[in-house]
Amino acid sequence: MARTLPANTSPSAPERVIVLDVLRGVAILGILVMNIQSFGRISSEYINPMALGPLPLGDWVTWVVVHVLADEKFISMLTLLFGAGIVLMASGSRHPADTFEQRFRRRMGWLFLIGLAHGLILWPGDILAAYAVCGLVAMHFRDHPPMTLLGLGVALIGGLTALWLVLSAILIFLVPEHWLQTLNERYWQPGADVVSDELNRMSLHWLAATGERATGALTAQLWMFFSERLWQMLAMMFIGMALLRLGFLHGSWSLAGYRRVVLLGLGIGIPLVLAGLWFNTAVEWDLRYSMFLGRIANLWGSVAIALAWVSLVILLAHPDGRRRILPGVIHALEAVGRLALTNYIGQSILAAMIFYGIGLGLFSQFGHLELLGIVLVIWAVQVTFSLLWQRYVGAGPIETLWRRLAH
Repeated sequence: MARTLPANTSPSAPERVIVLDVLRGVAILGILVMNIQSFGRISSEYINPMALGPLPLGDWVTWVVVHVLADEKFISMLTLLFGAGIVLMASGSRHPADTFEQRFRRRMGWLFLIGLAHGLILWPGDILAAYAVCGLVAMHFRDHPPMTLLGLGVALIGGLTALWLVLSAILIFLVPEHWLQTLNERYWQPGADVVSDELNRMSLHWLAATGERATGALTAQLWMFFSERLWQMLAMMFIGMALLRLGFLHGSWSLAGYRRVVLLGLGIGIPLVLAGLWFNTAVEWDLRYSMFLGRIANLWGSVAIALAWVSLVILLAHPDGRRRILPGVIHALEAVGRLALTNYIGQSILAAMIFYGIGLGLFSQFGHLELLGIVLVIWAVQVTFSLLWQRYVGAGPIETLWRRLAH
């Protein structure tokens, strides 16, 4: 079903490059489906959909569908590709290993600064800074055998599971009741004053609250990095490296093999995620149980569903099917993928102009179903921009800036 590629293998066929770009385009567009909830609604609702009370039926159904198919799935997909990109850059480098590592460190240094600026100024959920740090670690494992990399990835996800179990036990058994109440009212089920303060910071007084938002963003970034991203991102980078070396991300497996991964990924992942959702509903989204314990099923289920998404996209982008199935869509996704960094930050810019006080100030004015309509609008803008930019200019503007800074 698969063959292991040497450590110095890089894709030489144009079809393989197209497949990776298409995958990257799907991941970038897909990640907005979840991120739009952070851009457009109160921050507590990102993990706890009941933070402000029960949702209308349409919004609840929308949230469930997005949670099952998108939450952590597309960021996992994008992280797989980031890890694969490290192997591709190393194998395509004409310089000695130490020179490559020096240049890669410089590249990650600039990515960290770009991500830090993005997170502190526009959106606290930035992933670029964490990618840069994890990329520096993953770089040193680029020549390890695929099975070793897969083992490391699974071990890291297992380590994160253990960490969340410990944190859950602390919340359930050790944290005093008055501390829990403070955490709950501040971050999990915010009171009216907390909601009003966030509304003011994000819409009415966006510029004036820049310093306060930056401080909060830095705190949130540090907490997310050590409590989940370091583990999860490194795991998916290692798995992405292995899958590239195994030929999976090249599109060199049999079509039947990819179909099996789609069926297995969805067949394992969706029941797992739904089980986690059932658990959180059963405990009534209690902070003690849902904050960490209730997310473990989605952690593992997301890996399976992300692999199913990858396989499905490869099937659609395969040379045997691309000429027959949606050729214009595949071309558009390829263009988006080639401008991945520009489109990722571009989503934050467009969202800021829609939701924040620097623009229309429509923060917290839309339900989950309405937010999906805004996602479609942003997708249309980014696909059109990517196609035109690719046709008349070439490399994306932020990609070009990053490359010049790094070199």
